[in-house]
Amino acid sequence: MASFEYLALTPQGRKDKGFIEADSARHARQRLREQGLRPVELNLAQQKQRRFTLQRTVPASELSLFTRHLSALVQSAVPLEEALAACARQCNHHHLKTIILALRNQVLEGHSLSAALQSQPGVFAEIYPALVAAGEQSGNLAQVLTQLAHYNEKRQRLKSQLLQAAIYPLVLALVASGVIALLMVYVIPKVVAQFEHSQQTLPWLTQLMITISEGLQQYGLTGLVGLLLSLALLRRLFQHTERRRWLHHKQLHLPVMGRVLVRLETARLFGTLSIMSQSGVPLMDALQTAHGTLTNQYIRQQVIQATEQVREGSNLSSALEQLQLFPPVAIYMLANGEHSGELGLALGRAATQQEDELNGQISIATSLLEPLMIVIFGAVVLAIVLAIMLPILQLNTISGF
Repeated sequence: MASFEYLALTPQGRKDKGFIEADSARHARQRLREQGLRPVELNLAQQKQRRFTLQRTVPASELSLFTRHLSALVQSAVPLEEALAACARQCNHHHLKTIILALRNQVLEGHSLSAALQSQPGVFAEIYPALVAAGEQSGNLAQVLTQLAHYNEKRQRLKSQLLQAAIYPLVLALVASGVIALLMVYVIPKVVAQFEHSQQTLPWLTQLMITISEGLQQYGLTGLVGLLLSLALLRRLFQHTERRRWLHHKQLHLPVMGRVLVRLETARLFGTLSIMSQSGVPLMDALQTAHGTLTNQYIRQQVIQATEQVREGSNLSSALEQLQLFPPVAIYMLANGEHSGELGLALGRAATQQEDELNGQISIATSLLEPLMIVIFGAVVLAIVLAIMLPILQLNTISGF
């Protein structure tokens, strides 16, 4: 039976949307009428999904939850098409539910799950069909799905940690900059205007603040528009592959950010290779899929070159070591795994070790950056307060004499 997504009217005239299983579209309309519904629109779930694949995305957390549910059902010896139907009923994300039903339809048509996943390139990463195909061939599909869910959850946690580390300083900087701009544009001119009749020479700090305030009033909006246009131009400029690769190469040489990026990409590469190696995927296929998970274009290009060396007979550790990009400790762990015949486990340990170091670096950077930003913005606010108070104190001193 196929799955159809329907839009129908109830006897009271209200719209009702949902999914129904039937042998054909005619059978689906008949079942809807038996339920007292008048069909308005009816689409095969697979066709409906293809229409919106490029327009909507599925959150990584929803994909992880679906993978975890499917793994549990398959491990419980539930037939694959029934497991997919149960996952669709359990899923609360409308777009993902449509995709799951489309997968089920393809499985019912005789396609393998890996082939069905390959037909959803905008939803499932390349690692999904590759691992599922290995699990289908080895008969360990449930175990592979469990590893996939764990892999997605680890990547999601790492991404969340990076976002949390970046968002707080960014929000703090934006709020502080906004407050300082308001003080400079609206507060400073009104306060300083009170001293114009005194004919006294204002302190240099006050004069500096007045100059900055006047500049912001005259050119602030123009400067903001220019900044936004410059950022848009730079973004368009670096959409070109070669320019983006050059920029990503330069990012690796930044004092703190460079080390964070290298460890992040190392954890991604080794983590992907680990799960694929332990699932029985050949090393060359694993490398072809793994370099697609890297976001730094320069590192991705270097890994592709290393892949060609492995294809020619070189060891993976030797090929990666020649790049002089990845941390030596991770390379040593990888070489030891090759010598002992436990490459997958060694890759997993190296990925975990890099993730731990990355978390430590993020924690240290965050703990140092927050007080540093507070001190900087506090000094700016103190300078504004002094620029306001110094003329008052100077005027009181003159009045005292």
